[in-house]
Amino acid sequence: MRVFLLVLLCSSFLFGCSNESDPLRIGSNRWLGYAPIYLADEFGWASSANIQLVEYSTSNGVIRGMHNGLLDAALLTLDEAIMLQSTGYDIEILLITNISAGADILYAHPSIRYIHELKGKRIAVESGTLGPYFLSRILEKAKLTESDIKIINTPSYMHAGELEKGLVDAAINTSAAHMQLTQSGVLPLFTSRDLPDEILDVLVVNRKRTSSELRLRLHGLWFNSLDAWLNHRERSDKRLYRRLGLDGQSLTRTLNGIVMGDKALNALYFEQDLLSARIQQTQALMLNKNLLQQPIDVSKLLPNCSGDTC
Repeated sequence: MRVFLLVLLCSSFLFGCSNESDPLRIGSNRWLGYAPIYLADEFGWASSANIQLVEYSTSNGVIRGMHNGLLDAALLTLDEAIMLQSTGYDIEILLITNISAGADILYAHPSIRYIHELKGKRIAVESGTLGPYFLSRILEKAKLTESDIKIINTPSYMHAGELEKGLVDAAINTSAAHMQLTQSGVLPLFTSRDLPDEILDVLVVNRKRTSSELRLRLHGLWFNSLDAWLNHRERSDKRLYRRLGLDGQSLTRTLNGIVMGDKALNALYFEQDLLSARIQQTQALMLNKNLLQQPIDVSKLLPNCSGDTC
């Protein structure tokens, strides 16, 4: 598998190995939906394409890396990308990496059986990430407002401890932490499956620092690495256990809750304007819930090219 991908990356005129001195730096937090980039880094395909993965513990770190000019590209949720673009950064969405279909979860104490029973409860949410957006949609479904609950700003890695101590009644996290969180006595109450096709993860690039050749190289790296992963799961998953801190059960559970962004899914969203519509819908929700201070020009977040010209 390694030989095949390395030859493919280095021989193709689209994704070929580069003599550029400075690598393209792409920031990511440890999320299974970004696995193809981690595998490309593991097997040396990224460095062969002159692409450097910069890891962060949370997406907040990735966003800071973009703000500080340390990154040329980033893996983010769509709402995070909208927020970043709204602060004046000239970024564009290069591709959709995955769609959450059950992997993002509100865990709650078993005594809370319905989302309207969240009223008066303490909910742990990591600010600056998908959490606030996800919570706003849950409250909307429950016909509640933020004033009806108490939001506890807590890093996601601390949620299990806070739940176990009884300091919060619920927490927004992912299926990757399912085992740890359920050991704290909570159960899934609401998932992204209840918001079909709404929560997207994307790869964004800084327009001013990413040439068309680099965009093509990133496309090639992502799709070839994704194909290699899904076609050689036994070997690739072992690498991901260590890199992403997952065991086999957590990896399988999380993968079952996401739809990976292959060529077919990306073609559907980009060529039929589904991505543009989703950006507009997400932005409208963010503005309505005061998660976004000012609207963005949606067209500026989309590529100004199509197909092989990107």
